[in-house]
Amino acid sequence: MWEDKETTAPDPSVAPDGEQPSALARTDSIATFEETNKQFGKMRIFSMPELMDTHFPSRPCIIENLLPAGTYLLAGAPKIGKSFLVLQMAYQVSAGEPFLGFPTRQGTVLYLALEDTYERLQKRLAQMTERDSPDLVLSVLADTLEEDLLEHLENFLFEYPETVLVIIDTLQRIRGRMPDNGSYAVDYDTIAKLKAFSDQRGIALLLVHHTRKEGAEDVFDTISGTNGILGAADGALVLHKDKRTSGDAILDVVGRDQPQMRLHLHFDSPHSLWQATEVETEPFREPPNPLLEFLSRLVNEENPLWSGTATELVQCLSEMDSAQVISPNWIVRTLNVRQDDLLRKYGIRYGSRRTKDGKVILLRWEGVR
Repeated sequence: MWEDKETTAPDPSVAPDGEQPSALARTDSIATFEETNKQFGKMRIFSMPELMDTHFPSRPCIIENLLPAGTYLLAGAPKIGKSFLVLQMAYQVSAGEPFLGFPTRQGTVLYLALEDTYERLQKRLAQMTERDSPDLVLSVLADTLEEDLLEHLENFLFEYPETVLVIIDTLQRIRGRMPDNGSYAVDYDTIAKLKAFSDQRGIALLLVHHTRKEGAEDVFDTISGTNGILGAADGALVLHKDKRTSGDAILDVVGRDQPQMRLHLHFDSPHSLWQATEVETEPFREPPNPLLEFLSRLVNEENPLWSGTATELVQCLSEMDSAQVISPNWIVRTLNVRQDDLLRKYGIRYGSRRTKDGKVILLRWEGVR
């Protein structure tokens, strides 16, 4: 029987410097701390050896190299094509189709189009595709954060457990009338609440927002509001044009969990679709990891399950290639850090559990999506 019982960190509050904890995938169990971890108030501390030995739940990537799990902004000037872009994203993720050429993780998508009508959404989708996606769910109404929006989103995720992406168009529509609106603290607190929600549930939350009229040397400084908005978010995508009437645009991307990129886009008006014509900054592609390559030979469709200690795994791998010198400690550290690559590229899910004899590694083949 497969069982994941990891030593994981609970989701702490968002730090004032903007650094955020990793998202916790809702499909993985969230175990409590072992007694060896000390606690001082809200501080739960790790020594470096404890940290490196900890198996955190996987943080899935919704759009490879473009949108990991977490909370992100999509900003741009009014009427520049943001809503077309996010509707296209919502449909293509829900259908498992590539978005702007990037592979997607198929799942349910909730699109809150709070500045649109159902008739307009129907027209745009009819132009965009002839194939329906039952996993795309849309609404043009939603409560504000003051009106328990997060509780309603929680109920939605209970009804639709395969949800991977929630798009809110626009951020301002759910903020409501907040005192001291425009202050750093208020901006930061708003995004921090949404980020804590997305992190705890392992989904991507995309907030559509506006840019200011004033330009800036750094395009991300044009995002409307204080630095608290971008500081609390995991990253941002900014859509901008040289001329409003142009069918060409640039999408700049920055974030904690993906490389900074610039995409050149062109809008296909007859089909209401954005197309990537050039990726100016190619994402960094790491060379194949020898351990992951070995594991793909050990765990696959013919041999879908493997469990044992790190020492036993070393023995299995040395039988495959005696020239490789691999330590149990290196195996555990590599699996903890590279588990997302192991699942995405090789279709192998990594888990672990504690027994009286020590830590047992669990590997299960799920197939590459």
